[in-house]
Amino acid sequence: MKKKLILVLTVCALAVGVTACGSKNTGTETTAQGAQTESSQAGSKAEETGTSTAKNETESAAQTSKEESKPDFSKLDPEETKGPGSEEEEENAEEQNKNFEDLESSDYKAFAKQIVDAVTAKDMNTLADLMSYPSYVACVKENDGIVDSRESFMAQDPEAIFDADLVAAMQKADLESLEPLMAGVIIGEDTPNIIFNSVDGKLGIVGIHY
Repeated sequence: MKKKLILVLTVCALAVGVTACGSKNTGTETTAQGAQTESSQAGSKAEETGTSTAKNETESAAQTSKEESKPDFSKLDPEETKGPGSEEEEENAEEQNKNFEDLESSDYKAFAKQIVDAVTAKDMNTLADLMSYPSYVACVKENDGIVDSRESFMAQDPEAIFDADLVAAMQKADLESLEPLMAGVIIGEDTPNIIFNSVDGKLGIVGIHY
């Protein structure tokens, strides 16, 4: 009886030992797996952080490069920023404005009447005196229609200059309704017409169109 009791106690002790060892191993494995999971998560976070940091650094470098590539005009002389031909364009604009101001303040309706009277009378001498040279005369074939002097104008054929349609257009013109424009004053509702302007402070015909 005593031997059986000892044998039972021995078996129980062995069973308890085995169970404890199994629990210990399971706990160890669980702990190891948890540590491995935490390590993996930490690695992922570190990788994400590194990627984000690298991305931010790349964007920052690109932005800096973009800002450095922009030209800085703040310290440039305004004259240096003008393109080729700017000065000439400004001078032309100033001249046009001055001509318009002179034309607007002149007795342009009285001058228009002198032109109409000269054309109606087919008076080459008077019309030549009313021209501003160089002037464009559409019936002139040479020099692209540009007449650059009184002598050149007087050398033209009066029949071509005083075209019947031009004479009729001048006779029908309403001089009271004339208004100065930047291009000058236009006598005639359509083509043919005569345009005069103020050039260097003096009124003169700048174009005859047929």
